[in-house]
Amino acid sequence: MKRSLIAAAALAAIHCLAIPLASQSLSVLTLPQEGRSMRASSGNTGNNDDAIDLAKGETKTIAVLEGPGKITHFWLVPWSQDIRFTCALVLRIYWDGAAVPSVEVPLGDFFAAGNGMRAEVNSLPVKVSSFGRGYNCYWEMPFRKRARITITNESDKETAGTYYQIDWVKYDQPPPAVMYFHARYHQEYPAEMGKPYTVFIGKGRGHYVGTVLSSQNGIGHWFGEGDDNFTIDGETTPSILGTGTEDYINEAWNMRVHTGLYTGCTIFEPRSPDARVTAYRWHIQDAVLFRKSLKFTIERRGYVMNAKGEVVAQSGSRPDNWSSVSYWYQDAVAEPWCPFPPYKERVNPEIVLHLPEVIKTMTHSAGVELRILPYSRATWTKPWFHVKNETVGSWVEIPFTIPEKGRYSMSLFQTLRTDEGIWKVLVDGKEIYEVGESHIPGGYDVDMVTQQPLNRINTTLDFFNVFRKDEHEDIIYGQRREAKIGLFEFGPGKHTLRLVCVGANPLSVDPLTGKPGYNMAADVLSLRKFPFENMDAWIDKMLEMEKRKK
Repeated sequence: MKRSLIAAAALAAIHCLAIPLASQSLSVLTLPQEGRSMRASSGNTGNNDDAIDLAKGETKTIAVLEGPGKITHFWLVPWSQDIRFTCALVLRIYWDGAAVPSVEVPLGDFFAAGNGMRAEVNSLPVKVSSFGRGYNCYWEMPFRKRARITITNESDKETAGTYYQIDWVKYDQPPPAVMYFHARYHQEYPAEMGKPYTVFIGKGRGHYVGTVLSSQNGIGHWFGEGDDNFTIDGETTPSILGTGTEDYINEAWNMRVHTGLYTGCTIFEPRSPDARVTAYRWHIQDAVLFRKSLKFTIERRGYVMNAKGEVVAQSGSRPDNWSSVSYWYQDAVAEPWCPFPPYKERVNPEIVLHLPEVIKTMTHSAGVELRILPYSRATWTKPWFHVKNETVGSWVEIPFTIPEKGRYSMSLFQTLRTDEGIWKVLVDGKEIYEVGESHIPGGYDVDMVTQQPLNRINTTLDFFNVFRKDEHEDIIYGQRREAKIGLFEFGPGKHTLRLVCVGANPLSVDPLTGKPGYNMAADVLSLRKFPFENMDAWIDKMLEMEKRKK
C-alpha cells in the first residue's frame, strides 16, 4: 500500500476514534490534528454587553457553522427571573440542513438537572460550575456541511438571556464517516399503570452513550426498583437486563447526591410525595451498539406507600412522573422518536413570590428590621431580602394568595449565610403537621413518613451556610438553596407563612458583635400545585393488577 493511502487511512482512523481516544487518554494530544480552531460567541469588541436577550417565547439562532467540522465544546451562562428557567430554555441543534433538530432538550435536563432545578455537575462530557450557573458541554459533535444552534425561551412569565461560546474545528475535507450526535428529551406524565418507562427508541445504526433520568414522585418511599432493559436489533429477549434503577446509575442501596466522570445523582430529595430526583449514566466506556434498532426501557417500580404511611408493596407499579434525556450517535440524522412537550406540560403550575418585591406586604414583631440590600449574586432579582434580628422569639409573616383549591408543595429559597439563625415554620398560624406534611429533613424514618410522633417532626429551617464551599462567594453573597417545607391542602384565598426565630446554629456568629447570629435571608417563596390526586385509589387498582399477574 502506498504511503499516501496509509496516511489517509490513519487520518480516517483518528476521525473515527476521536471520541473514545479523547475521553480515555491525553496521548491523543501528541498526534497531529487536522483543521482550524474556530469559535462562535455572544462576545463583542465594542463594550462589555457580551450576551443576548430572549423575550418571552423568542427563539434566536446563536450559531451557524459552515463545515465540514466538529463542535468540541460549548459554554452557556443563562439567566431569568422565571425560577424554572432551566426547563423553559430549550436548546436545539440541526445538522447538515436537516429540518428537524438532532438535539432538542430543556437546558437543565441536558446538563443533568431535571424538574427545573439547578445543580453542580462534574462529569466527563458535561460540567455545570459556579453553583449551577456555568454550563459546559464536551460531547464531540461532527458534521459534514453545516451546524445550526438555536435557543428558545419558552417561558410565558419572564424574559431571559445568556452568554455563550461555541468552540469548533473546521476541516478542509469532510471526515470519511460521520456519526451525528443526538440528544432528545422525553417525558411520560401521567404514568401508565404496569407499563415500563421508555427512555429511548432508535432506528438505524448507532451507539447509545448516555441517560439523564428524573422523577417527581407521586407517593412516598423508594421509587427505584425497576430494571433496565436494552432490546437490540429487534430481538425478542433483551441482550442487556439490569437489576434496579439505582444499579443502572451504578449506585447501591439507594442513591446519594454526588457527581462523577461517568455517573452521578445531582438531585435527591427525601422519600416523600413530591420528592424530586435526577441522576445520570454516561455509556462512554460501555456504549450500547445497534445496527438496526434499539429500545431502552426502565420499569417504573418501587416501594408503594399509601396516604397513611403504610408500605403496602415492596415492588409495585408506581405513579411517578418520569422524564429523561437520551444521548446517542448515529450514522444519519435521525427523525424524532417522541414529541417534544411544551413548557407548561414540563413543569407544575407555580405561585412564585420574589421576596424583595413583596416586602411591603409582610408583618413582623418589634425589634426586627426587614431590609432590601442592593446586590447579591446568589439571588434571582439581585437586590436581596434580609431580616436583621437579635433575639429569640422574633417573627416575620409572609402572606400569599392561593387561586384554586388543591395540594401545594411549598419551598423557601434560602440565602444561606454565616450569621443566620434557626427559624421555626408555621403555616396559617399552625404547626406544619396540623396543616399538612413536613418535608423538612430531620427526625426522618423512611417507613414512618406520615406516622412519626409529633415531637420527631422537624419544623425548623437552619439558615446558616453549612454547605459553604467558596470563601469569597459564600461570605459576600451567601448561597441559594431551595428548601422544601412540605405538602399542604389549601383552599382559595389568603394564607400566611410565619417564621419564628428559635435559636442559632452553634457555628453562626454575628461578625460585628461576636454574638450568636439570629438573622435570616431568603429570596423566593414557591408553591407548586401537586399533580397527583387520590393516590390510594390508584394504589388499590395497582394491587389488584399485581394479584392478577400472580
